[in-house]
Formats: sequence, C-alpha cells, structure tokens
Amino acid sequence: MMQPAIAAIILGAGASSRMGEHKLLLPLGDKPLIAWSVAAACASSARPVVVTLGRAAEVVAGAITAALPGASYSVVVNQRFAQGMGTSLALAVASLPASVIGALVLLGDQPFMSSAVIEAVLTAARAQPQRIAMGSYGKRRGHPVYLPRRVFPELLALGDDEGARAIIARAGDDLALVALADDTPLLDVDTPEDYQRAQALAERLAQSAENTPS
Repeated sequence: MMQPAIAAIILGAGASSRMGEHKLLLPLGDKPLIAWSVAAACASSARPVVVTLGRAAEVVAGAITAALPGASYSVVVNQRFAQGMGTSLALAVASLPASVIGALVLLGDQPFMSSAVIEAVLTAARAQPQRIAMGSYGKRRGHPVYLPRRVFPELLALGDDEGARAIIARAGDDLALVALADDTPLLDVDTPEDYQRAQALAERLAQSAENTPS
C-alpha cells in the first residue's frame, strides 16, 4: 500500500540580514549551508520537495545543483521575499499538487536537520494526517512542522513574517509533538557566532563518521 504523499517545503528566501552576507551560500563541510537541509529532505520519503529562494536566487539554486547533482527537488523564487517568510510559504503551498495530504516545513538555515528526524515527523503525520505535528526537545518546539491540507487556505493567505506561527498557536489538542533525541536539529544559523558553532559541529560529525567502522 502506497503511503499518502506529504510534500517538504524548505524556506530559503530570507535576507540574511543578521549574518552580514548570504548565509545560505556559506561553506559548511563539503557543501553550502542550504544544501544540508535540501539533502536531508530529498533523502526522506517526503515528495515533492520544494525549495523557496529569494535573495540571489539564481546563485543559490546553482550552488545547490552543484552540491547535489541528481537530487529531486524543485525551486520557486519569491520576488517578494523582503516582505517576510509568510509570502514564501504561501508561494510554495500554491505550487503543490492536489495529491498531497499536507506539507512538512523546514528551514534552509538549519543544516543539522536529519532525514531521520524528518521521517519521524512524517510518520506522526501519516498516523494522524489532520493534526499539526512538530519536533520537540524539552520545552523547545520547532521544525520540522507538518501542516495538514485543511490549513492550506490559511497558508495561501499569508503575507508577513509570522509564517505559520499563529496557525500552530491555535492548534490546541490538534498538535502532535514528536520528541527529538537532542536539540542539534534545531540549531539555526543566523549570526556569525551561530556559523562558528555550526562549523565546529560539522567538523565533529565528519570526524565521527571517519572513525565509525563501515
């Protein structure tokens, strides 16, 4: 039996104002920062995978293609990205096929979001497809966030920087929390200090992988 289709939306249209340069293009390990979350989404069972871009969209799209040749995803460019995340989310939702039962929302600046974490939230979503689901570690909640098709009309009307925050806040008992093993997937890279932490973590992960017997 085929699993119901759930899309993955990767929000990568921010202005990178706090970084001082385009953070999605910053090198992290062997690929640009945004390619990490795209790779994780493509390695999951979410389909289709949609990447929203804004600032320097053509350059960022080219960097992803170079880092992930053959990966299956599409790109939508938000010309109004300066107006906020809500416009990017609305644009991505509008591009989804009628066959999906919902969408999993990820951030392009969370490079340590693993396909395993994505899959855990997808499993929760498929078990209760009408409920919102999201990752949780201790008192922290965050992406990935599953949004069922029933809230798509609200998402299509978004036009600010709130994203789906208000929709999630109103969910009440319709919110399922998926426990994360640690808070690593929730690391946002917004500032130079965040980037330094991400570089150190990427190096530790690479060394751990090298020392793990195949």
